[in-house]
Amino acid sequence: MEAALRLLRERGPQGVTMEAVAQHSGSAKTTIYRRYRNRYELLLASLAFVEGMPEPDPGLSQRERIAFLLGQFRYGLEEVVGLRAVGALLPGDDDPEFTRAFREGVLAPRFEVLLTTLREGVVAGELREDADCPMVVNMLAGSFLARFAVEGTVPADWADTALDSIWPAICR
Repeated sequence: MEAALRLLRERGPQGVTMEAVAQHSGSAKTTIYRRYRNRYELLLASLAFVEGMPEPDPGLSQRERIAFLLGQFRYGLEEVVGLRAVGALLPGDDDPEFTRAFREGVLAPRFEVLLTTLREGVVAGELREDADCPMVVNMLAGSFLARFAVEGTVPADWADTALDSIWPAICR
């Protein structure tokens, strides 16, 4: 899985093949096929790092919890899978195995944690009842992707800046 993630960061999704992973991991291709029936299963297993990401401390404020989760989102995209992999999602469905694995293994679980945290903020009375939580998640994640697409980099203070922009609209 480390070899698959390294290839993903260095070469993008098209560079993650069973043959390349075998070569870069020092394993026989047959060994990889014993564990993973196909490239999709290998990609999904490699992207399962999100399952081990810690949850924010429940003692933090909603804003601090969301900032923590945005930091994890950023780390996962920049350091684990690499922004080259994220860019592969944009032109369309050139690599449906990767697109499906990335959406199911990375984006959906992380977005769900953010969504749950926002909804908990609504229940706790910290956030407005009429806050469109799914839209807020999309706006926050989208702000990261847009900054990267336009500027080629994302400032270190992105999470705080994004929250500063949206917080007045959702806070009680």
